[in-house]
Amino acid sequence: MKEKPLVWIIDDDDISKYLMKRNLKELSVTKIVDFPDSVQALKLLEANMNLGEELPDIIFLDLHMPILNGFQFMEEFEKITKSTSKNIQVAMLTSSINAEDMKRAESYPSISDYFIKPFKLRDLKKVIERRLQE
Repeated sequence: MKEKPLVWIIDDDDISKYLMKRNLKELSVTKIVDFPDSVQALKLLEANMNLGEELPDIIFLDLHMPILNGFQFMEEFEKITKSTSKNIQVAMLTSSINAEDMKRAESYPSISDYFIKPFKLRDLKKVIERRLQE
C-alpha cells in the first residue's frame, strides 16, 4: 500500500478521538472517519462490503464502550469481513491493563496491536508504517 490509509476511529471518548486525529494528522494521515460507537461502524462496514475503497485500512478500536464493547464489535467484524479480500488491520486501544483482555485480543486474527491509553505517537506511527509497507 503506497497511498495514505483510510483510518477509522471507534471510540466513545471525544478527547481520545481528538488526540488520535491530531496525532494521525501529524503523521500525514488525512483520511480519517470517527464513530461514537461500534454499532454505526458495523452498519457502514456491512453497507460497503463490496466497495473496497470505502472500507478502512486500519481501525483504532476502543475496548470499553456502551452498546457494543470492542470484543463484541470484533465478533461481528469477523463475521462481516469474511466475504472481503481486503485486509483490515485493527489496533485495540484501552485503559485496561487486565492480562485476560490482552490475551483475548490476541485470539482475533484481525487485531494487530493492543495499546494501553494514553497511546503514544510512536505507537500510531508503527501501525501506520506497517500498513504502508504492505
